[in-house]
Amino acid sequence: MAGGYADLYEAFSRLCRRYSRGTRKKRRRTVPFDSSAYAEWLDDVFKALAISKASIIGISLGAWLAIKYAVFQPEKVEKLVLLCPSGVGPQKLSFLFTAMFSMCFGDRGLKKLFYKVNGNQPIPDIVLDYQLLIGKSFNFRREMIPIFSDQELKSLTMPVVLFVGGKDIMLHSAKTAWRMKTLVPQGKINILPEAGHTLTNLTTEIYDFLIQE
Repeated sequence: MAGGYADLYEAFSRLCRRYSRGTRKKRRRTVPFDSSAYAEWLDDVFKALAISKASIIGISLGAWLAIKYAVFQPEKVEKLVLLCPSGVGPQKLSFLFTAMFSMCFGDRGLKKLFYKVNGNQPIPDIVLDYQLLIGKSFNFRREMIPIFSDQELKSLTMPVVLFVGGKDIMLHSAKTAWRMKTLVPQGKINILPEAGHTLTNLTTEIYDFLIQE
């Protein structure tokens, strides 16, 4: 089975490389957040890898995509693990100004910004270097991320676990937790008081959730 999946992953990797080369001139085009294209793309991934059902783990915008797909194809999602998901609670407008101001000071400003994003907790050098590389090489989207409707969140009937940081400077964690608790009653809500937007050291908790019957 492992060998079979390895072949599928290799084939999909080649497909992605061909797609990237073929659309190089169109990279400036950005698909709007309210488009169904994101969920459709992930569904194509499932089909290409012959996956009929899977658990999905996402953080921040990746968790937004996980929710969007679970709303789009709920029968294909076994469990949802959401870490500081976008689109549930509102974004903090103050973060946009903080980020823009920090970027004016180069690496020094970005390091201070990432320190705040991490809940003012120490960041390992290897993680900080990786975040700096992303900051220099990636054009971040600056528009607001749409909030999922009550009806969309109510449609999440699969097992769900949520982790949010009490010191998240990007998203309103308390409002995220409240909406999930209210609209997804089977969800397990975890507020980590000293954590920021970057959540780490949750491997055991996530693993225990995924192996539960």
